[in-house]
Amino acid sequence: MITYLSIYIYFSIISLSEIKLSEDTKKSYFFLLFIFMLLFISGRHYVGGDYVSYINIFEEAKENPEAFLQLHGLAYIIHFVHKLNLNFFFFNFICALIFLAGIFKFLNITNERLFVFILLIPTMIYLVGMGYTRQSVSIGLLCYAIYYWSENMNVKKYIFFILSVFVHISSIIFIFLLFYKSYEKIKISKLLLLTFFTTSILYLFYYLYFNNFDNLSSSLGLELRLVKNSPLKFLKFLAHIVPILVFLIFRKKFNKDKKIYPLYFFFIVSTVFVIILMFVLKQLTEQSSYIDVIADRVLIPFLLIEALIFVRLYSLINLEYKFLFKVLILFYFGLMLFVWLEFADNSFAWQPYRSIFWEW
Repeated sequence: MITYLSIYIYFSIISLSEIKLSEDTKKSYFFLLFIFMLLFISGRHYVGGDYVSYINIFEEAKENPEAFLQLHGLAYIIHFVHKLNLNFFFFNFICALIFLAGIFKFLNITNERLFVFILLIPTMIYLVGMGYTRQSVSIGLLCYAIYYWSENMNVKKYIFFILSVFVHISSIIFIFLLFYKSYEKIKISKLLLLTFFTTSILYLFYYLYFNNFDNLSSSLGLELRLVKNSPLKFLKFLAHIVPILVFLIFRKKFNKDKKIYPLYFFFIVSTVFVIILMFVLKQLTEQSSYIDVIADRVLIPFLLIEALIFVRLYSLINLEYKFLFKVLILFYFGLMLFVWLEFADNSFAWQPYRSIFWEW
């Protein structure tokens, strides 16, 4: 636990110190930060919820490549590494490289890049980057799609969105990127039409391709036994609600952020829709134990937007309270990290942190 908390606290102190740096120095600092995180994630040794599973997949795929086509885009990475006769470390390295390259591209949306990155450490970096390998690659590609959406670069937006969904189906919740542009105002008529259209398409896709929750859960790469009995599982959804409340309370301030306002709007709509649908389906289906696990995995990409909401509010708040507000935000995310490490049923898979470089 001490390794994860120490890294988070160190970067939090750096952020709070608000040291003024030149642009060249910032670029050098972020380059070093990228290298450190790349080695930290890819160099983990038997650390993370899916580490052992992917070792087995990696080894078995060498003998029988066709057996793992359900991994979709990730299967190509595995086969590429095997073609080069490289080991499992290089597989993790490539996955971490795609993931972190996307995260750092996403940071260009805001002027508070370091602050956003720090808020992503507890959940996106530790939990997803070191625990959900396939989804981390998908999110890395999705980050490119979000960035190109914010710059209204449509062709690149489509390409990276499709690649992201091809790697992990959960990214399809960002389908609104295909229909809206940054700076665009939300019109009720278009919203209702889009909601009906996308809901129908997604249901048809689910019915034809998955047909039941077992197949969907398998496609998402879920380990149900790790999470279904966790006493903290509903706290995850509460954590998604908090940024929604923050946004609604300070909605007038966020209205000024016209460039990515559609991103905030669809985060709220999609999150509320998924959580309500989760509770409804849990009452209607016998396979209710799957529902909250699937909902949790589908909402993971929105952690990116949640970090943006807190950082954007920090930049809009009165100068007199800026420092205190930043401390509170960092404490809140640090508390989430501590609770997960201390009480989550599956956190044992991350502790203690071990590195392959230490094994050498």
